[in-house]
Amino acid sequence: MKKLINFLFLVFLAESAFGQTYPFRTYSIEQGLSESVVNALAQDDEGYIWLGTGYGLNRFDGIRFESFFEEDGLNSNRIQSLYKDQDGILWIGTEEGVNYRRGDSIYTNPVFAPLSNSTVISIFQDRAGYTWFGTDGQGLWRYSGNGALIHYSTSNGLADNRIRAISEAENGDLWFATRNGITMLSNGNFRNYTTEDGLPDNRTWDIKAGNSELVWIASRMGLVRFDGEGFEVMDESAGLVNNQTRTISLTENGGVWVGTEEGLSFYDGENFRNYEMGSGLSNQIIYSSIIDREENIWLGTYGGGANLFLGDYFENFSTDHGLPNNLVISITEFEDKIWIGMYGGGITSVADGVFNDYGINRRLPDNQVYKIVTDSEGRMWIGMREGLARLENDNLKVFSEDEFPFEKVRDIMETDAGDFWISTYEDGIVRLDEDGYTVYNEENGLADNTVLKSIETADGSVWIATYGGVSQFKDGEFQSFAIQEGLPNNGVMNITEDNEGTVWASTFGGIAWFDGLRFQSITPEDGLPDRVCYFITQSRDGHYWIGTTNGIIRFEAGVYFNAFEEDREQAFQLLTKDQGLIADELNLGAVFEDKDGHFWFGSVEGVSHFDPSAYQGNPVPPQVHILGVNASGREYGSVENLKLPPDENFVEITYSGINFTAPNRIIYEYRLSEIDPDWQRTTSRSATYPSLPPGEYTFQVHARNVNGIWSEDIQTIDFSITAPFYLQWWFLLLIFSVIVGIILLFYNYYRVRKMVDIERMRVRIASDLHDDVGASLTEIALQSDFLQAGDLPPDFSQSLSQIGKQCRRIVSSLDDIVWSIDARNDTLGDLTDRMQDYVLNTLEQKNMYVKYDFENLNMDNKVPVSLKENLYLIFKESVNNIAKYSNGDLVHIKMHSRNGGFEFSISDNGTSGAGLGKKKSGQGLRNMEMRAKRIGADINFNNENGFSISVKGKLK
Repeated sequence: MKKLINFLFLVFLAESAFGQTYPFRTYSIEQGLSESVVNALAQDDEGYIWLGTGYGLNRFDGIRFESFFEEDGLNSNRIQSLYKDQDGILWIGTEEGVNYRRGDSIYTNPVFAPLSNSTVISIFQDRAGYTWFGTDGQGLWRYSGNGALIHYSTSNGLADNRIRAISEAENGDLWFATRNGITMLSNGNFRNYTTEDGLPDNRTWDIKAGNSELVWIASRMGLVRFDGEGFEVMDESAGLVNNQTRTISLTENGGVWVGTEEGLSFYDGENFRNYEMGSGLSNQIIYSSIIDREENIWLGTYGGGANLFLGDYFENFSTDHGLPNNLVISITEFEDKIWIGMYGGGITSVADGVFNDYGINRRLPDNQVYKIVTDSEGRMWIGMREGLARLENDNLKVFSEDEFPFEKVRDIMETDAGDFWISTYEDGIVRLDEDGYTVYNEENGLADNTVLKSIETADGSVWIATYGGVSQFKDGEFQSFAIQEGLPNNGVMNITEDNEGTVWASTFGGIAWFDGLRFQSITPEDGLPDRVCYFITQSRDGHYWIGTTNGIIRFEAGVYFNAFEEDREQAFQLLTKDQGLIADELNLGAVFEDKDGHFWFGSVEGVSHFDPSAYQGNPVPPQVHILGVNASGREYGSVENLKLPPDENFVEITYSGINFTAPNRIIYEYRLSEIDPDWQRTTSRSATYPSLPPGEYTFQVHARNVNGIWSEDIQTIDFSITAPFYLQWWFLLLIFSVIVGIILLFYNYYRVRKMVDIERMRVRIASDLHDDVGASLTEIALQSDFLQAGDLPPDFSQSLSQIGKQCRRIVSSLDDIVWSIDARNDTLGDLTDRMQDYVLNTLEQKNMYVKYDFENLNMDNKVPVSLKENLYLIFKESVNNIAKYSNGDLVHIKMHSRNGGFEFSISDNGTSGAGLGKKKSGQGLRNMEMRAKRIGADINFNNENGFSISVKGKLK
């Protein structure tokens, strides 16, 4: 019994030592999945992955899960099947029938009422557009899309009423996996295949019709391939991980993924590659699988949630798999095996997942290994914290203190001449040959005594990486380069020469290359994803690989040097734990390219074996969706032409770029019209705009994946923020009107006040002229009359008479001026009265009959002073002409006002040419034209059939 226990224990140890992990990513309850049993998987046209579980339906965008339950429209929370059809509709099979999701809603159609008592475990749409529903014991249903639902069962020819999977061949034949064999529907006829026809077992779980007329069947006794003539069974004896197969997914190049009850297998046409829980699966029982648009395989498990497998380009080893220590510092290839040096774990070889040190660690003086390297003679050198050792044909030579009195050996480099340059941490660099050793340090011109790496270039120079910069040793002399010579940082951790002879250095501040005179740096400001670069090396395909604290960078120098400055970051592709790397933090100098072109990366958590040829990156662009708008704490969703009230102007827009290969490495660019002048770049999945002013906005966003490929479309959403009432047009118009009204009120007040003051002044001036000047002139005229009454000389008497007449004329003219100035004479009535008075004084002695036509005048209308004065003078001049020259006996005076204008005319009935032709000077007519022009009026003269004058103008 004791021997059996020991045997089982050894077997357990062997199993532990043989394992390694692959880049499986697990999504379960801890990440937001509603339940850990995933029965079905599907991907919709928008890129979302849908997961049907034992409790709820889940939608996943690579970062966040969104769950749906009965309260969201599901018939049942227990989801058994999912299918996305040709129209983008997601069909949902539950334990109580079928639902479908179109747009953002889940629907139940009454036409599917016959399925309400059935568990729908399979759904498929054929090329003809028919949708098929397989149930768990109630047969098969076909839906035509126009409301017709047809039922099929064993009575129609099915092998069994439990239809677990449905598929269609290229020729249109439908295949059904049932619990009692498989059924083919061809040209309306059913044909069944069972164990009697070559199936290894009648219990089948999945069926897939491939592109090469092959049908793949998942049975309880292995994977079965049917070529139309016979069945070929591939079981555990052929390499399958387990015979109890549950799900099948086919790749575009003919590969077959097989999910079983004890893990996952991939069949490439010849061999199986198997993956179990020790390989990274969260659960060994796999219920469902799909291949997404990025060619990743998704696995739904029983109790382990969903697993995403990115590919087997990474193979990881840690202490969980038998590695002695996770702190891997150096890797080399020795005697056809990969050897790993660890700080605290000594050295070990790994082959086919098995670790073995062949007893070497017991003979080493120190297990804190810094460097292992194989020389040209096939010997392995081991640099340790406490010295130097060399392994040859299982003979281990530890250098004595006399032979090599230095510790902390960080690097060992063999020159073409057979010398060895050994880098030490504090003692400079040591040149070791058959005659002994030579030390080079700061006293000899070395940049710093802490040396981490050295290389020999084609011209025979030795380039040395130190904590004080880079030193070049050539022709027995050192030349050093530091920050002043272009290095991004003096702490240089690694140095290499590329295929073109260019020297590259990796530092604590980025990387740099030597242009022949100085170093040219490349830092995060130039697109480098990380600042701390532990190593840089070039692979056979020309790519550069840079180890950082944030993963491995694949650097394409050609892209970098040929791209525009804003596009240079596309030359850098970062691989992290999300892509399968065992840890994001690498170790100094821990990189090795083996004979197969594979890379080995040492990290703080173990070692990763990487196959660059198997890594295709991610050529599929992300699908970007705007998820919704949050305005001041209120969620609106993705609503087009959203109108927000003025108090909801703190806007946050959320969006998502769906990419499952590296969901955390998506770069977004967004901009908001009128706010962002240029594209804003971020890794955040939301954009926040506080205190947006009122207006109309358009938000745009697109994204790029880890390979630098941008999404095909730019997603947009339009929204507007209404102005508060005090900024609304009607309110502004009201305020403007009020302001204008106030201004007009004050203006009119001051205008009226000024007019009143002017009128008062006019009255005062008129009174003063009449009382003072007029009285004085009248007194002068009277005095001249009094003096004439005396006995005076004739000449003097004539002069006095002229003075009297002149004074009376002046008094008459002054009377007109006073009348015009006086504000009490500003109405049309005052004007017409004045006209009539003048006519009486002028034409009365002529015995002329005067007819007035003032009937439609509003005598109370005010007349501007200028208009009143000039119109009256025109009238006066006309009357004087008639009085002097007319031979008629009738004068017609007419004045009308209409629509703000006036028309004044005066005429007589004298003979033709009378009056107007008698005046030789024409001064009166010119005066009348001048006065009409002053008031902006038109004046017309006519001397045919008497004398007439017509004046038309505006009253204001």
